[in-house]
Amino acid sequence: MRKDVLLPGLAVAGGALGFGLRLLQWTTAYDPETQLFAPGAPVTWALLLLSGALVLAFFLLSRDMKLSADIQSAFRCPSTGYMTMMAASAMLLLGGGVLGLLDGMAQLQLWRIDPETHLLTYPAALILCALLCFLAGPATLMLGKGAYRGALAPVSSLLVVFPPMAALAWLFATHLAHGTDPVLMDYGFTLAAVALLMLAHYYTAAFFHNRPHPRRATFCALMGVFLGLTSLADRPSAFYAALTAAFLLSALANVWVLLRSSYGPPWPKRLLDARMPLGAKDEDADPDAALNQDE
Repeated sequence: MRKDVLLPGLAVAGGALGFGLRLLQWTTAYDPETQLFAPGAPVTWALLLLSGALVLAFFLLSRDMKLSADIQSAFRCPSTGYMTMMAASAMLLLGGGVLGLLDGMAQLQLWRIDPETHLLTYPAALILCALLCFLAGPATLMLGKGAYRGALAPVSSLLVVFPPMAALAWLFATHLAHGTDPVLMDYGFTLAAVALLMLAHYYTAAFFHNRPHPRRATFCALMGVFLGLTSLADRPSAFYAALTAAFLLSALANVWVLLRSSYGPPWPKRLLDARMPLGAKDEDADPDAALNQDE
């Protein structure tokens, strides 16, 4: 099986299995009275072993990645499935921005009522993340459109920085929300998922600034997808669930493009012609005809 199919499929299948194990862990290994997980629970070991196995598999299977230095070629993807995932990610980012503003204003009200118990940094982080999501959503949609049509604009190097910036604010807000929890198992999968999804988008942005790290981008995206799906079993708020789904979809779409460019066969010519920018097809196909028309 081709690695551009195997690796994303392994991440999604592993995430579905991790989601089930995490739900089982909450059901069988968690004590609501002590708010602790039972030490040495078989389901906990199974979840940790699954995570370790996927870390090893993703690291070993992506060691031989080779990509074109041309950004247009590396991120060319005339697939409707890819464009659908990027559009869905953009819509979820915009929806997450609205939810983040609502959560941030609610937390800000709590801070005004009791500033000694509630820190101002948490609502500030939520509001900052929400505002950045309003920029990251359209940026994701435009980047997806450019890759789909094979015409990434020069402004892409600016647009591509907004998703990792929003993810960084999301990571900061996640850390603040759980920073006082002494039980790492309560939030460890969520925090790791946010961190890896942020790194996946950071390394994707690095391609557009002449700093490509294909293996790092691939590893972080694949593990981010796995942990993101697993963390949904923690029953996050609507805001965190929307951002998890948004960054998970865009990470999965981008890593599939990178793996397809490295391991997959060339795209069929019919797809490339169908997604070619308007006006480019006829001119590239028959430059003499265009010249004669001008004459």
